Amino acid sequence: MISMPLVDNIEATLKADLDVTKMNKYLHEYIQQEVSLGVSKAMAGMVETMVENKTRAVQTELEAKIGDKMKQLNQKDREKHAFFAHLSSNKENLIDGTVVIFNRAPLNVGGGYDTASGKFTCKEDGLYFFSWTTLSNSRKDFTSALFVNGNGIAENIVDNDETIDTMTGSSSAIFQMRKGDVAWIGVVGSEGTYLRHTWVNGIPASVFTGFKID
Repeated sequence: MISMPLVDNIEATLKADLDVTKMNKYLHEYIQQEVSLGVSKAMAGMVETMVENKTRAVQTELEAKIGDKMKQLNQKDREKHAFFAHLSSNKENLIDGTVVIFNRAPLNVGGGYDTASGKFTCKEDGLYFFSWTTLSNSRKDFTSALFVNGNGIAENIVDNDETIDTMTGSSSAIFQMRKGDVAWIGVVGSEGTYLRHTWVNGIPASVFTGFKID
């Protein structure tokens, strides 16, 4: 209660009209300011959350792609197939159709080549390269061929029956193979008379190689 002596003495009622126009204006501006500040904070929070979610999603997707790529690379590394085989002794008077068994395999990635049978068994569909070299003796012939599932693919001829020195012959072939197909080197005709395993120092001279290209 406000006490004013002059008014109190005349026992009159005081009526005051307050101008609240400016107060309303300031109050309105204050409310707008608070609302704007609140909206700005809320929007900033929403944007930050959206950015974090998007970043997390991109990171997850990228990690998944990298993981898949690494799996593919590891899978390719496991799917390598290559072998190098050679004879450990001389062979002579091999009849037509005899499998030439290159019984030593210092390299046999994928385990497709069998030193006991002399045959390579395809474990994965693909394009394969094969090559073989044979060393015949003086005045001896040796004719052989690459066979896949019994079908002749390429022939290697060492026609040495009229020379007094040894002679080598080499052939190669590329073949589309399916899983389970079998490849080997076999004698052709009656010219499997003599096959040397080495020339000097025990270094392999009659060899059979193969590997998966793609």
